[in-house]
Amino acid sequence: MAYVSIPLIGGKKYMKKFSRLLLSLAALLVLGGCSQFMGIRQPLYDGQPVEPNEEAIAVYRETGEVIGDEKEYYFRYPFSKDIYPSSLDYTDDEPKLLTDGKYVIGEDLPAGRATLLGNESIFASENYEAHVGNLTIYDKIGEVYFENMFHSLYGPLVAQVDFIPGHTIEIIGKDVEISTFYTPTIPDDPYTLMDPPQILQNLDRIDIQDPILVEGDTTILSAGIYEAGVHLEPGTYEVVSFSAVQNTEMYLFREGEEPRVFELILDEVIYEVDDDGSFEELPEELVKSDNIQFELQVGDKIYPNLVSSLTLKRVIEK
Repeated sequence: MAYVSIPLIGGKKYMKKFSRLLLSLAALLVLGGCSQFMGIRQPLYDGQPVEPNEEAIAVYRETGEVIGDEKEYYFRYPFSKDIYPSSLDYTDDEPKLLTDGKYVIGEDLPAGRATLLGNESIFASENYEAHVGNLTIYDKIGEVYFENMFHSLYGPLVAQVDFIPGHTIEIIGKDVEISTFYTPTIPDDPYTLMDPPQILQNLDRIDIQDPILVEGDTTILSAGIYEAGVHLEPGTYEVVSFSAVQNTEMYLFREGEEPRVFELILDEVIYEVDDDGSFEELPEELVKSDNIQFELQVGDKIYPNLVSSLTLKRVIEK
């Protein structure tokens, strides 16, 4: 009997390449029965043996944090040091509509804590309407402070971040429309600066979830940068769930330390494969799931990357 896992994407069980996996398992069984199986050969890289980092493996299994040499692969660029200072306040300035182009914060639009909302897209042939925009914020020396893909299918439409004076916003895409609100929540009329696709209006589907929702010990965040002691309480947190179109990561920034990274992996469906080749999904209660845990001190910041929602539960010491 064997077990295999298949990632869940958008709530559906994808069986793609599953038959190949079964064939591979069968081949291993034949190999084991027909000859003396000596085990799987030690993996090589450039012809040299790869030694597993037992400490990194143990930390990852315990907390979901990536450490060791592999950590560098989760950073596509060095982050701006402007992430570390205290967050800006909401200014209640008038909302602004951003399209493709460049904006200097403090000159072309106000500075302050900003809630961002991208317009939705409809990709059906009879109702095609696309609004796609990649927004990147650079500091004064050109390092990346924040990045988000506003896309109905491939990225979150809501984010919250600081607009710091002197930073530059660069937006590229197709028919980009991103509303900027200098408030902690999205207004009752979220599309005051842009028109939602007509089909969404007809279906009455224009309600938007705020970037921060707190319900008791549970906090739900959208993409963005959030500070402990300002946007969420300090303490130990557990990642309960997240919504994203692909595996992603959450960065943790603490003054005087290197950024930390926690890998966010989409849920998997675990199947039990019987000796006769049949298989069935294991009950949820039998599937072991190790949740990510991390501690937030006052002033720490987290950056959940490209998530539509990240649900955190504060762990209360008994």
